[in-house]
Amino acid sequence: MGNSLITSGKPSQRREKRLFERLSCSYAQAPNRMELNMNPLLVLARSIASPSTPPLTPEKQGSDKEPSAPKAAIEQLPNEMWLEIMSYLSYNDLQQFRMVSWRCRDLVHRRPFMEKGKVIVTQHNLEAIHKHAKGKNCYLSFERVELRNLRQCSQLANFLRLVGHEVKHLQVRHAPVFRNLDGKLPNLKVLTIATTSSMDDQHLKAVDGLDMKQFAHLVGFECDGVSLDSSLKLLMLLQLRRKENKVQLRHLQFEFRRNNESALLDVLRDHADTLVCVDIFFSCSPGIDTREWCQAFETMHNLRTLKLSGNCHLVLLEAVLRAVPESAPIRQLDLTGMLSLTNELLLYIAGKWQSTLKVLDLMFCVQLNINCIDALRQLSGQLEALTMAYCRELTGMGLVQGLAGSMNYTLQELHLEETIFLDENSMCQLLERLPNLRRLSLDNCRQAVTDRTMATICQYQVKLRNLNIDYCVKITDQGLIGYGDNPYPISRLRGLKELNLRGCRNLTDTALKEGLKLPELRALSLGYCSRLTSAGFEAVTQNCPALESLCVSSCLAVDDEIVLSIVSHLKRLRILNLSNCAKLSLQSIHHILAHGHNLVELIACSIDGLDHEQAQRILEAQRPQMKQVLL
Repeated sequence: MGNSLITSGKPSQRREKRLFERLSCSYAQAPNRMELNMNPLLVLARSIASPSTPPLTPEKQGSDKEPSAPKAAIEQLPNEMWLEIMSYLSYNDLQQFRMVSWRCRDLVHRRPFMEKGKVIVTQHNLEAIHKHAKGKNCYLSFERVELRNLRQCSQLANFLRLVGHEVKHLQVRHAPVFRNLDGKLPNLKVLTIATTSSMDDQHLKAVDGLDMKQFAHLVGFECDGVSLDSSLKLLMLLQLRRKENKVQLRHLQFEFRRNNESALLDVLRDHADTLVCVDIFFSCSPGIDTREWCQAFETMHNLRTLKLSGNCHLVLLEAVLRAVPESAPIRQLDLTGMLSLTNELLLYIAGKWQSTLKVLDLMFCVQLNINCIDALRQLSGQLEALTMAYCRELTGMGLVQGLAGSMNYTLQELHLEETIFLDENSMCQLLERLPNLRRLSLDNCRQAVTDRTMATICQYQVKLRNLNIDYCVKITDQGLIGYGDNPYPISRLRGLKELNLRGCRNLTDTALKEGLKLPELRALSLGYCSRLTSAGFEAVTQNCPALESLCVSSCLAVDDEIVLSIVSHLKRLRILNLSNCAKLSLQSIHHILAHGHNLVELIACSIDGLDHEQAQRILEAQRPQMKQVLL
């Protein structure tokens, strides 16, 4: 089962670009608990292989050393401990875990784990999934469904008529199929409309709007359809008024435009007592009058997540933040793109929600400088995730004083992309005092990220799961192999899942052969690392066997033989980016089809030697189930 074939365009892989396309950026809020350093699947396999401690031999019985107490096999642990271990696994790992035993299968089928997955319906799998749903023994759960790249058709209507009563979470992406939804989703709770056109290309006519009054149990509405006609969105918004619809919204995401300001304010006022999450993107600047906005927010006593992004001036931003009750348990505050945010207003935020705020996003808040130290110091010890990307007036010493005046064991995510005034000494000091980081992004922090910085990361940040250091050109092979008198190689980061080395052009094959030994690594980006050769890529396939996503774009040495080595050795590979690899030919496509059995996304843009039309025809004929192909 797969998705549509797209053959033009290049996807944006940087969050600052996606901001202007209005894609929501949220952080996973993981509980503050101890993480396992060993892969739980490996622990399970070893325990099952050795279910009990072998008896001592006569030689061991006669030794002076006292025998250690026998260790209990994992099969003997209660379900509560199993569930705790399983909570750290991704959805794909859970699907493998369920095949270990019948007990594992039963545990994976519990609701908290089943909710991690969803059924994606596309034009390629609609017929097959409809047939499967009609069968007597359908093991799929249709509680969460995404309709992607679809057009209105009778088969889709029949499918939704069959499973619609099960659907509680529906996402519509590139699928103007609103007419097919009418009357078929009686229990829908959350509706998400992603990028969707207002025109049905197949019938060459405008699509009808969606009647929101039919969803009597709706609690969440997210409308991020940047291509959807504003009049259709306004009509749906008007139907959420209390006098029109008796639902009690808890989650609202919507785009502010001048023509919908009155309706948006009415909906915010009507549902203020139940709203838990409010996400508003200002595509244009609102007026100066803030009275109605203050009236809408001042009664939101249950608000936990507030996201205000885009083109909003300081007068309205300050009015809204001051209007939100101090009693509101704000846990996540996202002010991405708020160019007008000042140090004084940030200090007010820190004082108002010092005891509750856990996630703070200040990307593109360019007025913040070293004077925001007091605000950061108030939040230090409480924040679990902080983003200050593109806050270019910040200094390294200011961050140290604000976040890590002493050891900070709470912060788990830190994003400092394009923060250009950071220095090496301050960065090393900061990393030494934040020992529990799980995600760290230092993209293009060229002065701060050196071999010494990498040594500090490898020494102190052993719990990292995601590390982004793209375009940090001062990193050499020694940064990954081990730098200084007491070298700490990157292989110490055993739990690392994602590593971005894009643009680190001073890395050579030696770093990949001797340093990059990460058997649990899932995603790796080596784009624009121009000094790498076939020997380095061969080492990657041996040292990182669990890779599911690999980017080698603009690596000049990549040819058809390297592609063959990659797809034949990396059996779990699902996403491959080969853009701008000039030596590739149509033979690479044949290698991918022959060996890349799990590949679902292929990006191969800007390759002059590749016959794109023929490659498209081959892929459409032999691998139509691939989710995305960009040529």
